[in-house]
Amino acid sequence: MAVAAFVFELIRRRKLREEYALFWLAASLILLGLSFWRRSLDIVARLIGVAYSPSVLLLAMIVVGFFLAMHYSISLSRLSEQNKRLAQELALLKYEVDRLSG
Repeated sequence: MAVAAFVFELIRRRKLREEYALFWLAASLILLGLSFWRRSLDIVARLIGVAYSPSVLLLAMIVVGFFLAMHYSISLSRLSEQNKRLAQELALLKYEVDRLSG
């Protein structure tokens, strides 16, 4: 519950965009569900063939971390390309202004 309240507060203060808030709210609901239904770890561990059920949480965190890192890498690459294109367009506009005024 604390994670969900924290996410709502970040959204309210406009520190966290809604697209990322959905991820964190889903994660908090999953953690809340796991805390109420503790046998779920044993069931999931048995389904995927893991002997020690708490290690399923570690595996899940690693997988989520990997996908978050990939998402941020893709976003960073896209933003870097946009930044380069904007800098080139600005340089061309500045050149045109200098040429027309001088």
